[in-house]
Amino acid sequence: MVLHNTSMYALILFLFLLLAPLFYLRVIKEQTWLEIKIKLFPKYQGHRKELLGSLALFGALLLGFVVVAGGITLVEEGSGVAINDLDKVEGIITEEFTSNALLFIGIIIVGLFVEEFFFRSFLVPRIGMILSTLVFTALHAGYGSIAEVIGVFFLGLILAYWFKRNQSLLQNYLGHLLYDILAIALYLLI
Repeated sequence: MVLHNTSMYALILFLFLLLAPLFYLRVIKEQTWLEIKIKLFPKYQGHRKELLGSLALFGALLLGFVVVAGGITLVEEGSGVAINDLDKVEGIITEEFTSNALLFIGIIIVGLFVEEFFFRSFLVPRIGMILSTLVFTALHAGYGSIAEVIGVFFLGLILAYWFKRNQSLLQNYLGHLLYDILAIALYLLI
């Protein structure tokens, strides 16, 4: 199987985002594997709380999207400057999906877990919500879309806040996954 350039980039990035926290905590901070597990994988809060929290986060992300989209529309109408360039994102997603749908879906499922693990579980407690969100946003700038960067920043803040408040990697992962599945489906179907 030949990996598309974007898929190869994603694989390398995912490995780095997964291994960097483990290296930092184990080698540099000299913590035991148990201490690392406790710090990076918050305690499971039960089926009901995790599921309801995931759905509530999904709702918060949708609301955040509506607010950001409305703000972008107001800025465009008021200034005449085109900001909504999400067609760039749509083109990349469509190309990746049509070139290898199974690999694309796998990257989304694994990638979102790695994102939540690195940005929320590792970075938020160490550098805070704003800085972790700025790094998260910078890694999403590759689409070349102004609207994507603005949206990722605000949605990243929601994800960071949610993790800090609820201490649930699972809620963040499932809420983020539901949101991205909806967004990707809309890109592919519209």
